[in-house]
Amino acid sequence: MVSQTFRLSQIIFILAMVLFLAGCSDNDDEQGSAGGSGGTVIFTETGDLNNYLTAAINDEYRARDTYQGVIDKFGNVRPFVSIKRSEEQHIRLLVGLYNTYGISVPSDTVGGLATPATLGASCSLGVQAEIANADMYVGLLAGTTNYPDVQDVFKRLRDASLYQHLPAFQNCAE
Repeated sequence: MVSQTFRLSQIIFILAMVLFLAGCSDNDDEQGSAGGSGGTVIFTETGDLNNYLTAAINDEYRARDTYQGVIDKFGNVRPFVSIKRSEEQHIRLLVGLYNTYGISVPSDTVGGLATPATLGASCSLGVQAEIANADMYVGLLAGTTNYPDVQDVFKRLRDASLYQHLPAFQNCAE
């Protein structure tokens, strides 16, 4: 029960971050206002980009560490080994964007989700995580329209989740 509660809290956090980031519109930046709802913080363009990149890289750190936990518990099992390598590549792509924009890369201290008791449950967790990841990138894409290179990376990462990782986890969950 504790691990299910922890997983649910992680998913809720990711969805809350997506909703928050999707609510930051370019219109608010141009007006330089708080959007008329007291307490809303509007960041500078670089600040917004930093928030979007941070949401992305923290999710990639979490995925990599979660899949490593499965490998640690069950051995070098598919698809976790190959998808963990993909997550490492995703992190490198995001680090490249941080470097391009002169933004400091956040510490790699997020950690993974608790490893389920069975490999099948781990595959189901992978399904949920990849759906949440793709949804997150949809929200992040909405806020980065002024950054074509960021959009390109976010689209590639969204597509990897939807068209490569998700089907692999769905197959292993069956």
